[in-house]
Amino acid sequence: MDHVCVVGIWHLGAVTAACLADLGYAVVGVSKDSNQAEALNRAVPPLFEPGLQEMMAKNIAAGRLTFTPDLAAGLAGASYVLITYDTPVDDDDQVDLSEIFVVARELADHLGEGSVIVVSSQVPVGTCEEMAAVVRRANPSLGFGIAYVPENLRLGRAIQGFKRPEMTVIGADSEATLQRVEELLAPIDAPR
Repeated sequence: MDHVCVVGIWHLGAVTAACLADLGYAVVGVSKDSNQAEALNRAVPPLFEPGLQEMMAKNIAAGRLTFTPDLAAGLAGASYVLITYDTPVDDDDQVDLSEIFVVARELADHLGEGSVIVVSSQVPVGTCEEMAAVVRRANPSLGFGIAYVPENLRLGRAIQGFKRPEMTVIGADSEATLQRVEELLAPIDAPR
C-alpha cells in the first residue's frame, strides 16, 4: 500500500490522515507544531469530531498512522502528499494562502520523483498552477503531478463525508496524474 503524507493538521488534515490510514494506507501527518504532533501521536485530535479519536488510536496502534513536525521525514518515501490546511478567510472573504505557498517551496526540496501533490484545502482557481510553478522554480528537474480534490467536510459528519461522499471531484494537470489520484481514492465508493 502506498505511503501518503498529509500536510496541515487541523480539522480537514486530521480527518483525512485518519481516514486514509483506516483505508489501509501508511500515513504520516505533518504539523509544524511539535506539541500538536506529540498530542496527535497520543490520538488527541485538534478538535472534537465523532469517531475521530477512536479511529486515530486504532490506526496509530496498527502502525499505519504517525505524526511529525518534520516535513522532510513526513515526505520520505511518500507517493502522495495531500495539502489539507484549513485556509483562513478575512472579513472581505479573501483567503490567506501564505502557508500553502511556503509549503510548496519546501516540497521542492523533499518531494520524491514522480510524487503527486493533491490539494484538498479550499483555494481559489489557479492556486494549483501557482503551487506547481513555485515547486518547479525551486527544483526544475523534479517530475511530479498536481491535482485538486476539493473537500468541504462538515463538523460532526466529517468521517462519513470523507468515506462516503456524494461525489468526488478531481481536477488534474494530466491524464497520468488523474489516474494516480483515482488509484489513491479507489477504496472510496463514490461517483467521480
